[in-house]
Amino acid sequence: MLSSSVRRGSDISGFILGLFVGAMTTAFVFVLLGSLLRAPFPLPVPQILVAVPAVILLLQEFGVLRFPILQNARLVPQFVTNIPFWGPVQFGIEMGTGMRTYSPTALPHIMAISIVFLASWQEALLAGAGFALGRAVMLLSFTAARSKMAADTAFYFDLPKIKPLFAVLAIPLVALLVIS
Repeated sequence: MLSSSVRRGSDISGFILGLFVGAMTTAFVFVLLGSLLRAPFPLPVPQILVAVPAVILLLQEFGVLRFPILQNARLVPQFVTNIPFWGPVQFGIEMGTGMRTYSPTALPHIMAISIVFLASWQEALLAGAGFALGRAVMLLSFTAARSKMAADTAFYFDLPKIKPLFAVLAIPLVALLVIS
């Protein structure tokens, strides 16, 4: 598990720094790409290009549709524990881009599509910071747990129970972005 690998003697602050660098860079690239892609179209086209995949991915989140989400399912590299500070920074950047390891939810995919087709620069950077913060909170909660095994077990068994809550919370945010 990620928390175990970063905890084992590695620098958590370096990892969190990397998360923010990776997430903010990705948000910047998404909004830059999106600015070029959406420029020739009237506003309803990008709104539809966000709304349709968002509905499909939310249906997947609720278990109505079943299909695998795109992810780069690679494990935590061993170098993270061997290179002080810079190993965790590099891994944090990879995790911050969203292009590394397993993803238990499709919500970041909805966020990425929304950034590409609808977000302003400010909204994109806030979304990037939120993504990095979410990943950092997970690591910090595991680090603060008294029983690391209990924390890993709770995450494994309890995440599927709370996953629909995050999807419900995402609905008004996506709706607001699409209709504004």
